[in-house]
Amino acid sequence: MTPSLDSHERPVESEPGFETVSLEPVGVEVRGLDLRRPISTAVWQRLREAVVREGLVLFREQPLTTAEQVALGRRFGVLENTSLDGGEIDESSFLLSNVGPDGALLPADAIERKLVAINEGWHTDSSFREVAASFSLFSGVVVPEVGGDTFFASLQRGWDALSRDEQEELIGLVGHHNYDRAYQSRGVDMTEYFGGAAPSATHPLARVHPESGRVGLFVSEHLYAIEGMEAADADERVRKLLAVCTAPEHVYRHRWAAGDLLIWDNRSMLHKAEGFDTEHPRVMRHVRIAGTEPGIAATSVAGRTG
Repeated sequence: MTPSLDSHERPVESEPGFETVSLEPVGVEVRGLDLRRPISTAVWQRLREAVVREGLVLFREQPLTTAEQVALGRRFGVLENTSLDGGEIDESSFLLSNVGPDGALLPADAIERKLVAINEGWHTDSSFREVAASFSLFSGVVVPEVGGDTFFASLQRGWDALSRDEQEELIGLVGHHNYDRAYQSRGVDMTEYFGGAAPSATHPLARVHPESGRVGLFVSEHLYAIEGMEAADADERVRKLLAVCTAPEHVYRHRWAAGDLLIWDNRSMLHKAEGFDTEHPRVMRHVRIAGTEPGIAATSVAGRTG
């Protein structure tokens, strides 16, 4: 995987209100913009455009409070309610942690630890929902010294890397995403937790970004079937497409420091977590923004929609 530690050495590009530097091979780091201070509408719009254009934006040394991160998320859109019962959103729902309220490490069978089991596979957030997530704002609160990195790859660049014939073959194909099956594939039984109500949804394999108009793939390790295709053939197709998107030279690896904030666009980016020694605390805060519409299917390799 391509490390990111030399990103500060790369040329800096100025934009009104902030500067950006390439993370290589995908995404940018933003400098000169303090998210804890008021942001003008004009600067905010440029930041949002940068997230859509680049897919991934990094801020370093900005330890936001929960309230500050939530407020920033609300500027991107409506917060997604990730609970299965549709209950009220509270601060605890934003934390991905192996530490309990008492500060002690949670036991291996704790539901909080089971719920993150599928994050080590390449995925986009909330692909199990009819309207998948749009943006994610993910921050490091407490990070282990070793492990726990997050990897990113572009679904749009994956599409661009395919031949025209390969792209044509994907037009009209629909994939099935199922929350319970994603856990099963990693050897985790969540039947009791879901109670037979695990979210499931279908999405086009080639979709158009609703803001940029760019075509990208919509594949992940949580995609378990393709309509009209034998299971073995579907598995092989998904594996090949993921391999194109996540070739090592196309992947950005983020090594977390406390106070880091990553914002990414789930409509164009894949991500996955790296395992770590769970005897060390790791506390991350994830504010997820709901999507605004079901995936828009590409109807031609040129990206026109019908």
